[in-house]
Amino acid sequence: MEPMPRVLIVDDEEMIRAGLSEMIPRLLPEWEVAGACPDAESAWEAIQVLDPDLVLLDIGMPGESGLVLASKLDKLKPDTEIIMLTGYDRFEYIQSALRSGVSEYLLKPVQRDELKESIVKVGEKIAKRNWQSSRMLVQALSEWVVAGEEQALQTLRDLLASEGHLGHGLSYQLRMMMYVKSDTGSKGRDQEERHARASGNVDELKLSGADIRKWAIVPLAKACDLLFLVGERLEQSPPSAGEGLTGEGLLIACSDPVADPSELPLMFRKVQERLLRSILDGESMSVEEMDRLSRLTVALEMNDLAGTVTVLRKGMEVWRGMEPFQSLRGIFRLIAFFAGPQAHRLKSKLLKQMQPATDELTSRMVFAYDPIILPQEMEKFIERIALLQPHAPEDRKVIGKVKEIIRTEFANPDFTLEQVASNVYLNATYLSELFKESTGQKFIDYVTEVRLSEARRMLLETDMKMGEVCASVGYTSSKYFSTLFRKRFDVTPTQYRENGTSQKMENLT
Repeated sequence: MEPMPRVLIVDDEEMIRAGLSEMIPRLLPEWEVAGACPDAESAWEAIQVLDPDLVLLDIGMPGESGLVLASKLDKLKPDTEIIMLTGYDRFEYIQSALRSGVSEYLLKPVQRDELKESIVKVGEKIAKRNWQSSRMLVQALSEWVVAGEEQALQTLRDLLASEGHLGHGLSYQLRMMMYVKSDTGSKGRDQEERHARASGNVDELKLSGADIRKWAIVPLAKACDLLFLVGERLEQSPPSAGEGLTGEGLLIACSDPVADPSELPLMFRKVQERLLRSILDGESMSVEEMDRLSRLTVALEMNDLAGTVTVLRKGMEVWRGMEPFQSLRGIFRLIAFFAGPQAHRLKSKLLKQMQPATDELTSRMVFAYDPIILPQEMEKFIERIALLQPHAPEDRKVIGKVKEIIRTEFANPDFTLEQVASNVYLNATYLSELFKESTGQKFIDYVTEVRLSEARRMLLETDMKMGEVCASVGYTSSKYFSTLFRKRFDVTPTQYRENGTSQKMENLT
């Protein structure tokens, strides 16, 4: 519920104060009489404490006049509306009152219909101003807290300060609320429904002891809102108003209270993490889900685009048939896989190709906390990666890079296929198959050929001992090196050197 507008009555006549205090609730039950004061001095003190929306003010009182108080209010509390009560039907008094920021004036004795009409007018003015202020506040919150636009922080500070909600020991808190009932399609989008959910949550917090001075709703998605709270003792949340899934299908996560609006973007990230944790926690992953992620991992490691898309599409078919909350959990777990360390450890060229689509999906997470929107975003993601094409020229570049690495590293006895695969961001099994397909040779056969070719050069062009040649081309065992050499060239390394030397001598003669 919106707080009732409050009126303070200021008149030196006790009978008038009592009469108005009784009349206003009967005529306008939506208004609360905050208090009644006999003079301007006590009224000013009461205004500091009660902060009324409207002051019914007698123009002529002993001591400080109503006009003086009206002028003070106009300068120091310009949002406080004033209806002047006067027994003087004189132009100069009315003119002075209007110059002092008075909205309406009533002649004594006050008539019921005139009083009601004047307060209704003022109420409409207050409602319009509050609506405009709320819109500005929601926009500032959206720009600063959600989008991180620096210039919006000062706007937010100014709006809060104008209502006395900046500093003064007040705290600020964010609460994300997602409606996850099966009838989400009809719920959540209606403004009154959203307002009622937020208002109910605020009422529960108040019952728990929180002193809430201001709250606003920032819509994030069709069924997901960000609730902004200003007040004291905001950390006192009962389980029903705290985090988790309520019986009404409302999933709630809240940030820690902070003392300054500048900290709100960080709190927004944290409250998103908490909401995501609320979705992912609870039920352990089913055998079917684990199998799906396992098949997805294999497809990505093998750079199998068709297989990856098939796994994702079949997953979507399963999630469409689930309750909204279960569907959210399944999709979020998949997104968490792509964004998490498990995927980052994969040396997959396909995963690297998918990165722009993955980044876009995760960047839209704040707007996708919704059982309707999230599946749509996931569908877009799948269709986008389905359009990716394995590029043969790219494969040739990769193989060229692999050959270059081999020529540079062949002398390292610990040189392995896994090291090369890591350097070119591919799965080792996939690289092995791609290398064979592209060159007609197995990876190890190509490495052996490079090593033995270099050994032949050293045998003919240098005086290095056999053990030194062996070590220089990446072998730790001279016996194994000699066996490989003989198998490849039908002579031992020593015979090859001798034959090569003899051939040189013959050429000289």
